[in-house]
Formats: sequence, C-alpha cells, structure tokens
Amino acid sequence: MAIVLPQPDWIIGKHGLMNLRAMRRNGRTEIDPHSWRIPYQWQGGHYQDNDDQPFLLLINSGGGFVEGDVAELHATLDAGTRTLITTTAASKFYKCPDGATSRELVDIRVGPDALLEYYPDESIPFARSRVERRTRIELHDSSRLFATDMIAAGRIHYGAGEAFAFDELFSEFEVVAKGRPLLTDRLVCEGEEVAALARLWDGATHAATVVIHAPDLPKGLEEEIELQLSGPAVVASGASRSGNAIVCRILATEAWACHEAIFRCWAAARPTLAAKAARPIRKC
Repeated sequence: MAIVLPQPDWIIGKHGLMNLRAMRRNGRTEIDPHSWRIPYQWQGGHYQDNDDQPFLLLINSGGGFVEGDVAELHATLDAGTRTLITTTAASKFYKCPDGATSRELVDIRVGPDALLEYYPDESIPFARSRVERRTRIELHDSSRLFATDMIAAGRIHYGAGEAFAFDELFSEFEVVAKGRPLLTDRLVCEGEEVAALARLWDGATHAATVVIHAPDLPKGLEEEIELQLSGPAVVASGASRSGNAIVCRILATEAWACHEAIFRCWAAARPTLAAKAARPIRKC
C-alpha cells in the first residue's frame, strides 16, 4: 500500500486526506483506514448485498469545496478483494473570488483478481468556481472494474440557472492497466473556452463517462449496454470496446437522466463483473 502523509504546509480543515486499504480477512473483504484527516470522516462500511463485499460511503464533512480546499483519497485493493466506493452526495465546488483553485484528487490501485466498483455522485462547479479534479485508477490485467465519472455544468435549476458559469475547470479521469492508459478523459476550459464547451455539449448540461474492465467480458456486451444508455433527457450516448475494456459516454439535460443511464449500464455489466445483480445503493 502506498501511504500519502500530510505535508507541513497543509492547513487543518483545508486539506483532507484519506488512506484506505481493502484486504481479505475473516472470510470477506474488509476496509481499513490507515489514516485520515478532516474534513474526511471515517464511519466504516456496510455489507448492503449481505455477502463479502463492503460498500464504503466517503464522507467529507465540509459539505463542499470553498476557495483553495483540497481533498485526497488514496486506496489500495489487495488481490482477491472486492469493494464498492461511493459518496454521500455530489461534490460541490463553490466560488473562488480570490482566484485559488479547489482540488479533488483520487488515486486507487486495484490488485490481481480484485473488483472495484467506483460509483461516486456528480461534481458540480458553482458560478465563479475554479476546479481541478483528477481521478486515476490503476489496474492489473485480471482486475475487474466498474467506474463512473460525472460532471454537471453548474447549478442548473438554481434561480435563473448557473450553467457554464464557472471560471475554470480541469477534469481528468484516467484508467491505467500494465502502465498503459486504457482511458484518459481530460476536460480543460477557462475564459472563452467555457462558452465553447456549452456549444460542444449541444444543449446538454451533464456529462458522464463509464469504464468497464474484466478479463472475460462476453462478446456483444458493449452493444447490449449501448441499447441501455438512451432514454428521456439523454442528448447523446454510446459505448465502444477495445479488448477487455468498454467505455461509455452520456450527455444529458438532467442529472437524473445521467444517473439512470449509468445505473442501466451497471445493471447490464454487474452480473459479469460481480456475479450478482445491480440494485440501488443505500446511502442512509
């Protein structure tokens, strides 16, 4: 397990940190928090499916990112473990009037024959926010993965709406196997580029990416998933496959439409990945 330690210049309450390790113990996967630092909180996991897979809800008690806040999650899944990691709510990035960037960093390593289901809620950049968010997942050839990344254009239904009103956004979602990228999904925009992004999304206000990886994905699964992605308020969607990986993209006008499309994708893939059906995640 790679442990990240706090640096002397990290301000307490401004720089959250969580180091996790999933291991086989007592006949099941258990998650140990090696260390954590507020505003991250540790309340343990639960076994929603009543089997050997823990569900972990990441709790950031700050309620959102104000100017200059940082949150880092570092996790290692030992060989043969299986874990689901989600969040309690969307990541909210508030305005940064003094120009300091808020950052959310996720780095997860998945061991041989391990399963990671990484299923966080969306990120919402508020008006005048400056956001940097990076997610990196490193796999073994035999690892199994269902990972999602979803971002909104802002508070769409707040007052007159705050779509594409953020000042700067850097968003990177990367999945790596054998040291080579399976996917690098990078979005960088500021200034006039924000307006260009609105035009590229063509009326959509939410975007999601899903990555599925397993050594034994059945033939035609990507076609089955693509049929499941479309639905009300979905502007565009698609699924493609390269070897043992399937990548899905979704553009929608509503958050709920993105969430429902992601769940349908999970429902199609989970029997292969985890040998069980998908069902809504309990968050209370």
